Amino acid sequence: MVGLIKDFALTALVIILNHWVYGVEDSIAYGFIVDFIIKSKTIFITAGILGTFILPLSSSMFESLGLYKITYGLSKILARVSQFLITFVAVLNIVFYAALGNNLMRDKGYLLLFSLALILGASCWALRIIDFNHPTENVVMPVSVLTLMSIILVEFIWPFYGF
Repeated sequence: MVGLIKDFALTALVIILNHWVYGVEDSIAYGFIVDFIIKSKTIFITAGILGTFILPLSSSMFESLGLYKITYGLSKILARVSQFLITFVAVLNIVFYAALGNNLMRDKGYLLLFSLALILGASCWALRIIDFNHPTENVVMPVSVLTLMSIILVEFIWPFYGF
């Protein structure tokens, strides 16, 4: 839960710096993010699918060799980064809908969210292989609930009330 609060604070800092300090308009930032996702969609899907297979396989292989610290560190880093990026996309979805009326998830945001969820799941699985006491539900659940709330809010609740 503390990680989610840190991710939310960092996301708010990025949004505040981008909008009020640097003066970037929301429509320009939205266009940049959507173009970046569209240009990099092959990289995102490839990284998500390969990460799903390579992380658990390498952690079980390195655990049997006694070199588990390599994949443990990599899995911890990937879990943390994917947690932050999922939080970032969920909050940006809410911000862009409130500011512009554009749904980021419909504009290739689901693709990015899917690949990040694959990487988060694979890194949690790899951490679970190495350390059976790893609190996977504490890593996955807060981010999943935030993302689900963002999607429900933007897809169903706000359009129903004309926001």
